[in-house]
This record gives sequence, structure tokens and C-alpha cells, in this order.
Amino acid sequence: MHSEISEKHLCGQPLIDCFRIVENFHGWKAPGLVIGMFMIDLARELVGESVESDAIVETRHCLPDAIQLFTPCTIGNGWMKIVDWDKFALSLYDRKNRNGYRVWLDLEKTKQFPDLYNWYMRRVPKKTLPLEVLVNTILSAQRAILSYESIYITRLYERDKKGKTTICSVCKEAYAEKLGKVCISCQGRGYYTASENLINERSEQ
Repeated sequence: MHSEISEKHLCGQPLIDCFRIVENFHGWKAPGLVIGMFMIDLARELVGESVESDAIVETRHCLPDAIQLFTPCTIGNGWMKIVDWDKFALSLYDRKNRNGYRVWLDLEKTKQFPDLYNWYMRRVPKKTLPLEVLVNTILSAQRAILSYESIYITRLYERDKKGKTTICSVCKEAYAEKLGKVCISCQGRGYYTASENLINERSEQ
């Protein structure tokens, strides 16, 4: 990492600390998260550091983690919404007046950096493009691969509110009453089968 880049600050802290945060949380120095750091740094600057912002992110890959790491917006507190459009873009906006900025990875601009363009468009196998080469390309590019626009949020700005909670008459667990007379799992629409049931089923075969 070049010394002038390693001394850079992003999202209010030294770049080296940003990398440490990313690796501790995400598990590795994912290129998408590295790009996300520059996107958030730009969006925060545009919106204003003192503004209480909410976030909308347009992909489920990497970028939501960047928002959770470098802004107060998380899935858990409801300040971040994820739309599964697979567009590498995010928006930060003033939660009071809904004015903000959308920042995105501009593919036309990434063509100046062929390794980055080919990686994003999946034109080369990952094993042929070492991680350090890709990360260094992103560090060289910085904001040169980003575009932004001023926006006004018209949808998805309302925070999800918890409704009434009730007790499922079958499993006796608490769940959201709006989901039906019994919980989703007891309606047969759950995502798991208890291991004990599997053992019983196998023993009966």
C-alpha cells in the first residue's frame, strides 16, 4: 500500500483502521467493502456529517456491511433498508426532510481500471486476479470510479414498526400476530425441520 494512501482517512478514521474493522466483521478484505468505504465517505461528506441520516442500499452483497460498519445505520435499528436490485449503489438521506444523495459504482468510469471492470463484470476467474492487486487498484482509483446525484426519497423511508405479539398455540413461542393464527413454522412454511423429527422419520422408514 502506497504511503500516501495508507495515511488517508476514510469515514472519519485512518484507512488502516478501516481495513481492520472490515476484516474483523466481514472476515476478509472484500473488494466490494473497500469500494463501499469510499462510497460512504463521499455520501457522508455530501449529506453533511452532522445530519442524522438513514440509508437505502440497492444490493445484498457487501455494501450493506459497509453501511453498518461506517454509519449508524443497521438492519437491526431499522435505519437501513435493502432493496435486492443487485445495483452497487447506496443512498444516505436526512431522515427529517428526506433530502440526500445517491452514490454508485459507475461502470463507465471503471473502464479506466481494467482489472476492476473485469472483476465486477465477472469477466475473469477470481484465481487469476489476486486480491491485493484488486484492492490496490481500488485504492488507486478511490472516488474516480464513483458518481452521485442529489435525490429526494419518495418511498421506503418509513421505519418498520413492530406490531402486536402473540403466543403460538402450537409451539408456544412468541411471534408477530399479523402473520396468522399460528406462527409461520407451525403453518408449515418454516425453513427448518427439527433434528429429532428427522431421526424419528428415519427410524420409521
